[in-house]
Amino acid sequence: MKPEIHTLASTEIYRNRWMTLKEDKIQRADGSECIYSVIEKNDFVVILPVEQDSIFVVEQYRYPISERTIELPQGSWELDPGATPEALAAGELQEETGLIADRWQYVGYQKLAQGYSAQGYHIYLASELRYQGKNLDAEEVGLTARKMKISEFLQLVLAGKVTDATSVTAFLLARAKGLID
Repeated sequence: MKPEIHTLASTEIYRNRWMTLKEDKIQRADGSECIYSVIEKNDFVVILPVEQDSIFVVEQYRYPISERTIELPQGSWELDPGATPEALAAGELQEETGLIADRWQYVGYQKLAQGYSAQGYHIYLASELRYQGKNLDAEEVGLTARKMKISEFLQLVLAGKVTDATSVTAFLLARAKGLID
């Protein structure tokens, strides 16, 4: 079976340590040709750190939207592309919240924005938590972490106050699977 889209040429437009932007010349099954922009980024992890009826969240300023946002801890492999998703989740949890989890549960895998990128993310539920101390990256200046009731986080999601799609999807998937109340 012939693929629906065939790549005729690919040009790298931009690259930094976090992403590559490509412009591909493609041909559709009907023979028409056009340009398709693709962002290449490594997969990442998102963590739901849960303690009884509470969840730990982070808040940080997001430059593209010019506001501080509430999100679940998350991060990618820029500095250690060979790390396993589990190791990355443990590292990001401690880095952003200062927490260590003795119990990890895999929730699932989702794609972020498959209209322009193949990037996806692994979702983990972390529990049996203890505080060890944060170790923020230079890019995370101003990031804060706090504990809130799961019911409050759900209300913020429903009210459109948590707008990070990754955090919303991870939370709702874990909830739909009965992993959090």
